[in-house]
Amino acid sequence: MRRIALTGGIAEGKTTVLRMFEALGATTLSSDALVAELMRPGTDLWNRLVTEFGQAIVQSDGSLARERLAQIAFGEARARRRLNRLVHPVVMQAIAERIRSAETPLMLIEVPLLIEVAFQGLFDGIVVVQATPALQYHRLRERGVPASLARQILRSQLPTRAKIPFADWVIRTHRSLDHTFAQVQRVWHDLTA
Repeated sequence: MRRIALTGGIAEGKTTVLRMFEALGATTLSSDALVAELMRPGTDLWNRLVTEFGQAIVQSDGSLARERLAQIAFGEARARRRLNRLVHPVVMQAIAERIRSAETPLMLIEVPLLIEVAFQGLFDGIVVVQATPALQYHRLRERGVPASLARQILRSQLPTRAKIPFADWVIRTHRSLDHTFAQVQRVWHDLTA
């Protein structure tokens, strides 16, 4: 099976691009959806996160207060490293299990921090999704992320331009959805030719 990673920074359109590939017939896996599943109340990862960061990250219904966790993680580099040490191995193990159990010749897997955690060698190709930093900020604000947190998140992430050298394909999402879809179609043609 060919495993193709889809990566990029926050609010660059990775999920939208992944859905476009899915609409063309691709088997896909969203690591964001996988993380949400792995962080459900009572899971091993949930327990580890609560032990590490305390009850302040738990909402009244038992779910994680993801915005509070993000504020902690993006507010201090040490906290972000602690979070990454807990989350990344669990997520990568879950991705590997899903890949092994998939019965398809090709799978696109969204892995936002692919380059940062040096997992690019696990994949047969890399698609980098890129928007402008100003558009990332605008999209975060539209999602209700406070301005100061949006700036912290963007400052803390590896700029997407640093990921481009690892790319087999680049899809730029700063224009219309039709323009983005045309790029997705070109990549899909390459992958299925």
